[in-house]
Amino acid sequence: RLPDPGPWMHLPEAILIQRHSQWVDLELEDRTVLRATLGGKLKGVRLVCGDRVRYAAVPVEPEVPGTPARVPVRGDGGSPEAQVVAVMPRKTLLRRGGIDDREPWQLICANADELWICAAVVDPPLRPGLLERAQVLAMDAGLAFRVIVTKRDRASKKDTLPELDPLRGQGVAIHETSALNGEGVDGLRGLLQGKVVVLLGHSGVGKSTLVNALHPVAALKTGGLTKFGTGKQTTTASRWLALESGGTLVDTPGIRTLSVRGLDRSLLGRVFPEFPPEVLEDPMAFDAEDEETLDGLGLDYPERLQSLQRLWQEMEDRNPNQNVWR
Repeated sequence: RLPDPGPWMHLPEAILIQRHSQWVDLELEDRTVLRATLGGKLKGVRLVCGDRVRYAAVPVEPEVPGTPARVPVRGDGGSPEAQVVAVMPRKTLLRRGGIDDREPWQLICANADELWICAAVVDPPLRPGLLERAQVLAMDAGLAFRVIVTKRDRASKKDTLPELDPLRGQGVAIHETSALNGEGVDGLRGLLQGKVVVLLGHSGVGKSTLVNALHPVAALKTGGLTKFGTGKQTTTASRWLALESGGTLVDTPGIRTLSVRGLDRSLLGRVFPEFPPEVLEDPMAFDAEDEETLDGLGLDYPERLQSLQRLWQEMEDRNPNQNVWR
C-alpha cells in the first residue's frame, strides 16, 4: 500500500514524469518542470511515471532520520528545488509481470487513460501475440485499448491485415498510420485531447517516428532494424510528453515481450471471447495441433488456441511477492 497522504493534502500537487536514481522530475500545473528529492518515507516506495504527488518547496523531512533537512538550491546542473513527501492514490496502474521473484511487477505508468500498442506492417512483421498480451495488460489496468498500425505505406492497400481480424471482431479500435506521409496522424491527435496515453511497441516498429509526427518538438532519434532483423532501441527511458495540441503521450522504451506472469486468468475470457467456458477453464486439456479437436470447437482462427494456452500457462507462474505495490 502507498503511505497515507492525508497529512500533506495542504501542499501543492504535481505529476511525476521521470524518476532518476536520487531525485525525480515533476510537471507542475502550468506544465513547467521541477526537480525534487524524495522524503524519507518514500525512499522504498516504487514510484512510477504518472504518479500524482504532493511536494514542498522547502524540505520538511530529512533524507536520513535524525539529521536536519537539507535545503536544496538551484544549480547549473539542475539541482533539486523541492521535496516530494506524499503520493496520491492511483486511478490506474499499468504493469507487467516481473522477470523473477525479486521484481514481481514492472510498473509502466500510473493514472493513464489509454494504452496504444504499435504494430508495424513490415520490418519487423506484425505479431498478434504481442497485441494479445498488451490487451491483457490494458484490461488489468482498466485502460482503453487501441492498436496503432504503423508503416502502412509499406504494404499494398489490398492487404487487409487479416492478422487483426480477431481484434476487429471484438470491436477493438485499430488505426492505420504512416508517419512519413501523415496518414492517420491527425486523427490520433484528436484522440489524445485531454488524455494520458501510454505508447508501447517492439523496437523498430516506428514508434519514435510516430511520436515525432505527433509531437515535433520531441525530436526523438529514430532507429530501424539491425542486421539480424530486430529493431534498434532508440528510446531508453519512459518520456512524458505534454503535447501542444492537448493531452499527454507517454513514450516507452521498445519492448521484446510483455509478461503476463501472475495476472488474473479471468481476463482471458475477454481477450479470447470466441472460446466456450470449458476451454477457458482448462485450455491445456485441448490439443491445439489436433484437427479433429479444432474442428469440434468450430474456431474461425484455430491458431488462437495456442495463444490462449501460452498466456494461461504464464499466468499460473506466480510468486509470493506479487501483492506488493512498493
